[in-house]
Amino acid sequence: MTKTIAIIGGGVVGLNIALAISDRKLGDVFLLEKEPYLGHHTSSRNSEVIHAGLAYPPGSLKARFCVEGNRLTYDLLTNLNVPFKNDGKWIVAYTEDEVVAIDRMIENATAAKASGVSRVTPEEVLQVVPILRKPKAAAFSKTTGIMDASTYIESMKMRLINRDGVFVIFPCEVNEIDAAKHTLNTTNRGDMDYDIIINAAGLFSDDIYRMAGGKRDFQIKPYKGEYYTWRLDNFDALIYPVPKSFLPKADATQTSNFGIHMHKAVGGEVYLGPSQVAAEFKDDYTINTPPEEFIESVSYLVKEKPSIDDVMPAFAGNRPKLFESGEAVSDFEIFRDGDIIHLLGIESPGLTAAPAIANYVVSMI
Repeated sequence: MTKTIAIIGGGVVGLNIALAISDRKLGDVFLLEKEPYLGHHTSSRNSEVIHAGLAYPPGSLKARFCVEGNRLTYDLLTNLNVPFKNDGKWIVAYTEDEVVAIDRMIENATAAKASGVSRVTPEEVLQVVPILRKPKAAAFSKTTGIMDASTYIESMKMRLINRDGVFVIFPCEVNEIDAAKHTLNTTNRGDMDYDIIINAAGLFSDDIYRMAGGKRDFQIKPYKGEYYTWRLDNFDALIYPVPKSFLPKADATQTSNFGIHMHKAVGGEVYLGPSQVAAEFKDDYTINTPPEEFIESVSYLVKEKPSIDDVMPAFAGNRPKLFESGEAVSDFEIFRDGDIIHLLGIESPGLTAAPAIANYVVSMI
């Protein structure tokens, strides 16, 4: 008999899981998204960076799936004709703590089997990005890139809806799961039978976990990342500070936080961001951080800091930070509980890791 597999969540991870299941012909796929369009939350509200896996702890799921997903994502974007740039990124250090941290980052990247990262001279950075102040130390990651995430989501949708046995349904919110009867209730399709559920609900994955009868004390807390645009000519690069996790007194909530950085998107906009601010609501996308804070955060990087007239609010997104029993969880949580596979805490590098996460989930079916 053909399996009926319900995927809850139509972001980049859910879309990749649906594609992987369809490729392997493992059953009929029902991709259920509660919003009026796919990728409404974390998938379309981020830096759009294709990460190399420099900062995640060796042996962690984040490191493993980011390194694997880096290659798979470039292949998938090429296959889907999604615009992207693979120009690498520059990591710059301006304090003695950051100089030590940049060496820790490179050691970490090597241990995590991330390729293409190396120390470079400050002069090499300035040749490419002359607006920067001269750093004390720098590194370059040649496998880092940037994509058009909205086109990625739309292209994945079109690939899936043209496949037999794949049903992409939105808006369609899951209201109730009866794990004993293998049924779920939805807003506009009523009751549905399933053989397997895959909880890829991102910011709302803890709600689905509890709805399915999960016993662990998981909570997703939204951490808002706000972005500003900067009217800046003659800039086309990714400039990052040293990841916060390698600085003294780092905590688990900083594992995927690289600080406010500068990057030029595929569409040509120059962005500053993201911030990291605890949000009260998962769908709060207001921008509350004043421009002065963004200007100050990048002023040490550049020779001439932006003026207040040069920056303007762009957008905000929420990271689905995972906590268990009140303690921050720094890695992805992906596990099977009966006939339900749960994915929790899929924050950065989820966009890059999505194809690798999908392969892992498929192995659990």
